[in-house]
Amino acid sequence: MATARALGAARGRQKPASPADLARRLIPGYMVTPALQLLSDELVRAVETPDSRLIVTMPPRTGKSVLTSQVFPVWQLSRDHDAEIIVKSYGDPLAEEHSAAARRLVRENPEVVGIELAEDKKAVGRWRVAGHRGGMLAGGILSSTTGFGATVLVVDDPIKGAADADSDAHRRRLAAATKADLLTRLMPGGSAIVVTTRWHPEDIAGTLLAEPGSRWRCVNIPAISTAGVPDALLRERTGVAMTSAVGRTAAQFREIEAEVGSRAWAAMYLGAPSTPTGGLIKTAWIEHWRLPAAPSGVVKIVVGVDPADSGQGDETGIIAASLSADGVVAFIADVSGRMTSDQWSRRAVELARDVGASEIAIESFQAGTTYTRLVTEALPKYTLRHPVKVSGWPPRGTQRGKGDAVARSTGLLAALETGRARVAGYLPDFEAQAVTWEAGQHQPDRVAAAVVAYDVLAHSIGQGMHIVSPLDTARRARERGHQPRARLSRRVGGGSL
Repeated sequence: MATARALGAARGRQKPASPADLARRLIPGYMVTPALQLLSDELVRAVETPDSRLIVTMPPRTGKSVLTSQVFPVWQLSRDHDAEIIVKSYGDPLAEEHSAAARRLVRENPEVVGIELAEDKKAVGRWRVAGHRGGMLAGGILSSTTGFGATVLVVDDPIKGAADADSDAHRRRLAAATKADLLTRLMPGGSAIVVTTRWHPEDIAGTLLAEPGSRWRCVNIPAISTAGVPDALLRERTGVAMTSAVGRTAAQFREIEAEVGSRAWAAMYLGAPSTPTGGLIKTAWIEHWRLPAAPSGVVKIVVGVDPADSGQGDETGIIAASLSADGVVAFIADVSGRMTSDQWSRRAVELARDVGASEIAIESFQAGTTYTRLVTEALPKYTLRHPVKVSGWPPRGTQRGKGDAVARSTGLLAALETGRARVAGYLPDFEAQAVTWEAGQHQPDRVAAAVVAYDVLAHSIGQGMHIVSPLDTARRARERGHQPRARLSRRVGGGSL
């Protein structure tokens, strides 16, 4: 009876004019920024224009998903109790999280929204309005929607990240799922809305916009107005930051730009798709961040190995890298070359001994068990000061190493650009391969080995680590009356440590 009275009172009051208006009423302290007001207006336009097709790109942490995937469906159902809404994301958990939040808004605010949940259909992934056919279906974009129709389709975050966007196969699956499955679920006059990050020119947004006679409109709101970047807020000059829902300033946005690197900044904060083409690693990055010599006081050293494919004299990448307490990875030695499997396994152990590495990580996409066995069997042939772990990379059961060579290198590329990864001294062969590597080419073996070493060190931050450094190695060698290995004592400009 109380619920019925609340519903009756709600229907007698003026309904929220827009999703932003409803968000103000339902969410305490909800701040409607100019960007969110524009997004709200576009959502209203989308459902009031038959067969509307809308793509929205906005920076993360701006409130777009709360408004689009949680409040907007409730607003639409409050004005059309028979609206059938499908919400899709890159995975079931994210889509169901949005659905659960929308369902909670209905359950806790019947006096505002004027609807209640049907008792026989209120699961987190699929719920319905009591007494009507309207409701919400949520799930991963690649999960089946057979048997369901929609008057409104919302695709929010269809791409998990750069690795998925860089995969041709994943882009094709995503495009097929969107066009052949989801869009065919729309009723006549139904509206489709895609909210995404533009990681790649041929991502789902790029594919939809490029269709002949495409009806899709793209509304882009960059974090900072930038020359050549479309700006739906129509800021009159460049360099002006958007009003942030979490209070970020222009200076803080610039700090993010420096931290994440140019590609992630363009994709996530400018809405500008960029595919890595030509000169993936810049000479300027290496020169700007170069260290004069191998750093001292490091917390971990790893040898990364990219084995020769055939074992018949192909080049094997063998790169040593260290991790400093401040989180900077330094590439300190390169002993790559054309070797047989017996030769490179011994060379990797010798380098680990020389630099004081605690781990040898071997790229193991092919014959991983054989590769790790070769190195493990080589270890007893050498006198080592402490145990050395032999591991395959990427670790099993993780998402690391997913995608093609460019996707696997994303972390390293951003780190080299921003100074979180640096070359110590000069590694001429590694540097020559690195700065000439272009997208679409075979990844140089030395670069592949550097990717392995960087990833292992980057994921070891915060874990308990054995403290050792090349300087420690040199000191111990002097104490024993031996000279340190030359590769550990090279400085920029010549001389020794």
